[in-house]
Amino acid sequence: MWLAELGAWAAELAAQDVRGIIAISVPAREFTSVLAGCGAVFAAFEPQLDASPQGSQFNSAAKLKPRGHVVRLISTQNTAGFVGILNEAVIKNNREVYNVGGGWIPADRYRIDVLRWPDNPVEFVGQSRIREDIDFPADAHALFPGPPADFCGFSALHCAIVGNSTAIQQESETLIATSMVSKPVPLSTLLRPRTVHEKARQFRSVLLPAREDPEDYRELVAGRKPKVVILDGAATVCRWLGAGMAPITVALVERTAPSGEAAAEILMRYRARSPEDIPLPAYLARVPAGIEVLAWQSRAGNP
Repeated sequence: MWLAELGAWAAELAAQDVRGIIAISVPAREFTSVLAGCGAVFAAFEPQLDASPQGSQFNSAAKLKPRGHVVRLISTQNTAGFVGILNEAVIKNNREVYNVGGGWIPADRYRIDVLRWPDNPVEFVGQSRIREDIDFPADAHALFPGPPADFCGFSALHCAIVGNSTAIQQESETLIATSMVSKPVPLSTLLRPRTVHEKARQFRSVLLPAREDPEDYRELVAGRKPKVVILDGAATVCRWLGAGMAPITVALVERTAPSGEAAAEILMRYRARSPEDIPLPAYLARVPAGIEVLAWQSRAGNP
């Protein structure tokens, strides 16, 4: 999976405080951003769940502004979760507890995930806590970079993909086999995408509509500090390349697109301002037939 390895490399560059652009020319865009996004998500994952009795996040939760955050409570014992407004985190009856959506939840049995994309507490005011199941397939354990409850339960913005959200969602539902004996699972199991308009869904990546104004999302996305932004398609590259929402931008240009030449010209202008190119690592040096790739650093303060 060369494209997944390329996405992982992009996340690793960001972790090394490198800022730059990886430009990829492909015959067609189908599945390119999904596979690269899966690699970025896998490589950027950092454990968040400490299921031990000493792993409670109560002290941090107690410092949150009451009724100012939407949270998800993740059970350390099963797959049940709850979403709602965090009213307060207090010691009640000699126990550390969370008051979420009007109900008390023991802190020693749940870990708290503050939802920062882009859930608005106003939309949850007046609602009791909402029960949900953390949806991780039993046969997909070998795919995850960490414990399934951690990877699937918590939310973190590792990667943003800008493009045709409907097409990307459809591609992410393609089934892949994890082994010769396990049932196949969709690519979304690893990508864990969420659209802007969904509410309180667990995610590791978000899908942004390419036709909307980049200025409407620039600060929102950059403030969540994703490692990688993938621009899916030549027209998207032309419109979004200057947004600079993450340290590493992966620009995917399909050569058959009407705006392919325009996207290539824009990328070359950015490359001309670069202090230096970034060489591909040895494990990516054998580029698949039909694909061309260039990577370069960005100057400080510029994409």
